[in-house]
Order: sequence, then C-alpha cells, then structure tokens
Amino acid sequence: MPNGGHLDEKTIALDAWHNDTTISKHTYELDAHSLFGTMQTQNTHKWFEGNNKRTMIVGKSSFAGMGKWGSQWLGRADSEGYEYMGYSVTGTMMQNIQGIPLTGADVCGNTGNTNASLCTRWYSIGAYYPLSRNHNGVNNKLQEPYLF
Repeated sequence: MPNGGHLDEKTIALDAWHNDTTISKHTYELDAHSLFGTMQTQNTHKWFEGNNKRTMIVGKSSFAGMGKWGSQWLGRADSEGYEYMGYSVTGTMMQNIQGIPLTGADVCGNTGNTNASLCTRWYSIGAYYPLSRNHNGVNNKLQEPYLF
C-alpha cells in the first residue's frame, strides 16, 4: 500500500465470505470490496435517473466500468512528498483505462502540510486531470495558491 496501511484496517476482514448470490455462490470480501462501491454508484445513478434528475456522483471505491454511472476521486494523498503526485498521475491513467474517464486526485495532497514548490507543481499537473480539486485535512495548514 502506498500509504503504508493495511488492507484489512477499519473494514471487514478480507477473508470474510459473502453469502450473497448476486455476485457468485460464495465470494471473499477481497474480491467484492471495490465492487460494492460500484454497485452503490450504479444504484444512486439509477435513482436519480428514475426521478428525472441529473447526477454527478463522485465515488472513492470503484471497479472496472464504474464510469458509466459516476466519476472517481483517487483518495487520500500525502501533502509532504512528490511521490504521491506521481501516484496521482498513474492512478488517473489507470482509472481511465478501466472505464472511468472522469477521475482525479486532491491537488497538493490532503494529509500533512505541503509547501509552495510542491503545491505549485501539483497545480500544474492537476490542470490536466479530468477531475481536479484542492482538498485539505482539517488540522493542516491552508494550501490555497494565493496563500504561498
């Protein structure tokens, strides 16, 4: 994991069985975890469509093809190192290949405190993301461009 965390932290155990036959007879959580996010996005999109409302759904957990119903935010990124900026570029490209064309990352990161040089470079790359936003953690220093 890029963030050094564990896949089974703060979630159901990865070797747990789903006894739901909509996916298959028995499915491990590891195989169904990201599919659940796509199913949520699909059902939300169908509700809005059924009620004659336009929708812009941005999800975090996804599976191939989710782009038919929604877009994706790549998730948390460290604000203190250049490596997460690189992860965001490859992550965006990978999601595009998987059929999610409207994908992006948190420009300047959102975990920790960034600096002017890193944030400037991140804004330069973020201008080319299909979906771009500056999102920061609650207790972090402000990182709007005009503050540097």
